[in-house]
Amino acid sequence: MSDDRDIGYAALGFGFGIWSFFWGFTRLRRKRLIENIPTSTVRGMAMGLVELIGKARRLKTLRGPLSGFDCVAYRYLVERYEQRGKSGSWVTIAQGDSFYCPFWIDDGTGKVLVSPPAAELILAVSYEFKTGLGKNIPDNLIEFMNAHNIKYKTGFFTASSLRFKEWDIFPEQTVYVLGSARKKETDWVEHNDKLHQRIMELKSNQEKMKAIDENKDGAVDGQEWSWAVAKLEQELLEEEAKSASQEEHADVIIGQGSETNTFIISDHSQKELIQRLNWEVLGGIFGGVVLTLVSMAYLLTRLGLVG
Repeated sequence: MSDDRDIGYAALGFGFGIWSFFWGFTRLRRKRLIENIPTSTVRGMAMGLVELIGKARRLKTLRGPLSGFDCVAYRYLVERYEQRGKSGSWVTIAQGDSFYCPFWIDDGTGKVLVSPPAAELILAVSYEFKTGLGKNIPDNLIEFMNAHNIKYKTGFFTASSLRFKEWDIFPEQTVYVLGSARKKETDWVEHNDKLHQRIMELKSNQEKMKAIDENKDGAVDGQEWSWAVAKLEQELLEEEAKSASQEEHADVIIGQGSETNTFIISDHSQKELIQRLNWEVLGGIFGGVVLTLVSMAYLLTRLGLVG
């Protein structure tokens, strides 16, 4: 039986060329959108698709899982090189991100929350390490692998071929965000968490517990406790209302919209993003055309359909 693998490779090349061609047009539409949409200010933005440029500020303290860097948001990837016969490839064995945690973008006119889920992150690599002969694996990576049950030794002295990458957004770093501004629903989960924390603080403070014992009988009864909790919640609601009045867009969040899938978070400037997209358009459309035509010509010749 003759070896027809070249036909299979040519067919794959033909299919990939067509995919690249249409992918290039999606990048072209993305480039034109970035070029044509005006940059908004937080104070002046309207609901819908907006482009913002400002400083990233964290809502919650985060640390990069691989690097240990203080950051506003992160994404990481761990890969292992696996040999299959005469060839091999890098296989993802662990990945994750902090998309569950929103962060602020502040452009000087105000600040607004950015909710990262579904965002296309275009970031420079912040941390990278690849194992190799004579290279000691840093302690932070060993701790990470132990915590995630990742095998990193194939023998007593031999380490697996692993590579680690992490992308971070750092506090006060300038970021570019293109996404949909929308009203957010009242976050009662966050409100209840804050209230619970204040109740626990009250319980652990003997002086405050004595203060709410109004009849001074040495014990806080049910009615006194209900009044104390009601007072705590009223104070919390007043603080939240005051905070919302100080922030013009406290009830707004930037994320992926329901009418458009466009949502980009990047540490690149607008100019750098457009330059990057130019190369992707060139590679996608023209590279796709060339690959499709070459693969088709090879298939026709190989199958004897042309002389």
